Amino acid sequence: MAMPRTRARRVPAAATSIAAAAIVAAACTGGGDDTTTPTTSIETTTTTTVPRIDDMILKLGIYLPVTGEGSELGQPMIAAVEEAVELINDAGGVLGNDVVTMLADEGAGTGPGELLEGDVDAIVGPASSLTALSQLAPAVDPATGVVVCSPTATALALDDYPDDTFFFRTAPSDSLQMAAVARHVQRTGARTVAVGYLDDPYGRDLLDAFLTEIEARRISVVESIDFSGDEPDLSGKADDLLALGAGVIVVLADSDDGGRLLAALDAAEAPAPLVVVNDAIRNARQTIQSLSPVFRDGLTGVAPAARGVGDDPPDGFFAAHAVDCVNLIALSVVVAGTDAPRVFRRNMASVSADGRNCSTFETCAVLLEQGLNIDYDGASGSVELSNATGDPIRARFESFGFDADGVEVRTFEFDVP
Repeated sequence: MAMPRTRARRVPAAATSIAAAAIVAAACTGGGDDTTTPTTSIETTTTTTVPRIDDMILKLGIYLPVTGEGSELGQPMIAAVEEAVELINDAGGVLGNDVVTMLADEGAGTGPGELLEGDVDAIVGPASSLTALSQLAPAVDPATGVVVCSPTATALALDDYPDDTFFFRTAPSDSLQMAAVARHVQRTGARTVAVGYLDDPYGRDLLDAFLTEIEARRISVVESIDFSGDEPDLSGKADDLLALGAGVIVVLADSDDGGRLLAALDAAEAPAPLVVVNDAIRNARQTIQSLSPVFRDGLTGVAPAARGVGDDPPDGFFAAHAVDCVNLIALSVVVAGTDAPRVFRRNMASVSADGRNCSTFETCAVLLEQGLNIDYDGASGSVELSNATGDPIRARFESFGFDADGVEVRTFEFDVP
């Protein structure tokens, strides 16, 4: 007998205009005034988990911030997930049944245990990289794991997370962002670059990834100079960077310490060349507002494109990436013919590449019914996940500058690679 069709719960959307770009980076890297940077150390959490039951009903957990500092980012993503599920169910559902959702508040900080005990097959979330690093272990347990897809957790430390191939991302890793930064530097025409980087696990990981990418473009790295959050005065480090005479200075850091180095570069007697920053530094709004107009005009950065594509993209930063998580999960279950996570996780990469292009669950499902392979290109643009890592192989990035109020101004978008 067919199981009853259960409608997914609707979650009201927050206001669609989010002025503070800081919210985006806060969710991606941990947020708020917490300056802790992601590391590869993993906190073990305890919860009761059981092997997932193959009942032909895809149960989707949503683990995104409803409350707390990340809620302005989380609420639109939750609304986008619920709308995507509703469209799937209107198109006939998955395996003949409606997709069912269950919501847990990432902002409460209690972990995904409620969802795992609720027997979900997959989770969309978390938003924060720090949450992912500290709380994912039970969700990706080799024996009882579920498919987890984060639309925003970009930390490079997650590249090597021991997830037993249960963890996926639709937003690009910071390692791919470093490829975008290297391409942006190449566009300037400079043949030499100097790097100022924060001497902690976050900054060192960014540096290693950037050096690999910039050297592949045959641009000479004059020197990489580290600086510490414990140093009260960065004027000496700024003078050292400027004395190198590089065509471009790249600053890789968080917003607080990266902002301090920018202020020191601006205050130095020697004129600064073009300065390029990673996405986290754009949140140093007050510092950037205080910079001299000449220095600020030469300051640019690179960040993942956070808005969707097409005529009617989902509202909210990274909401499109959340929709793509939902559709990739649902299509993977369709291909597998089962909602067992250990089975359908193997299709997450394959439905994103090497087939007929389609951009919605419904159009992709029709192609699958015809026995065709699909290449899902969704709400965030071209989506192609790596079989090995579960991360995007390519992604859209945006270049940005700053206005007189320290607010970022997008200049253009480009794809990497």
